[in-house]
Amino acid sequence: MDRSGFSIVMPTYNESSGIGPVLERLTAHVGELRSRYDVEVILVDDGSSDATVAILERFSTERPGTISIVRHERNAGLVAAMRTGARAARYDTVVFLDADLSYDPDIVEPLVLARARSEATVALASPYMRGGYVANVPFVRLIASRGANWILARCAGGRLATFTGMVRAYDRLAFLALFDQEQVGEFNTWAVAVLLGAGRDVVEVPASLVWPADRYATSSRLTAGKLWERVLLVIETAQMLTANIRRAKKEEKSGTLALS
Repeated sequence: MDRSGFSIVMPTYNESSGIGPVLERLTAHVGELRSRYDVEVILVDDGSSDATVAILERFSTERPGTISIVRHERNAGLVAAMRTGARAARYDTVVFLDADLSYDPDIVEPLVLARARSEATVALASPYMRGGYVANVPFVRLIASRGANWILARCAGGRLATFTGMVRAYDRLAFLALFDQEQVGEFNTWAVAVLLGAGRDVVEVPASLVWPADRYATSSRLTAGKLWERVLLVIETAQMLTANIRRAKKEEKSGTLALS
């Protein structure tokens, strides 16, 4: 594969307790990638009220050229931060990573390669496909996630295993075009439904989802109310996914759902 470039976007919000080690880990891996690719790393701070921005700025000053920082003056939410990062990106492929690196940064290159080789619109990090792995996720959350993805997989004819999660490599312009439409249900699942409905190619890459210990300790409980909210979102998005795929078949838009 010829040398090419891509952008890594990481939204952050009140991450001061752990963002330092995350930046060390991420930039060390990116340093290796830069021997083969042109890579930029964009940190989008979504209106943090703690020391996150100060830590990011200090890191950027001490290690010039490793990261760039984009800021929201007020908290606008994860999806808005993803959109801001994609707008700031210089390359055609944008890889989104979570701020605690629940997915190790070594997933970046497989996502980029899978998208490029298949000419897909998006490559998904998939812990639920063959070869994927999940560890240290609280039991109730894991059951809820597996159940949601099982339902969504059935709606898509069983050709994809994972619909949730933000860790993905997108065609930048296709990602930004999603915001021209009204969102239905949970964003990341809805995005897949929209792309499939448009006959776009979607690929999966086996991935390991491993929650850090501090995330497990602070987020191990999922209230009945929150769980019900997520169930309703899944049902809403599943209905749209089914309708989109039926429409795509009728219009003979046969987006390839390849498993990498």
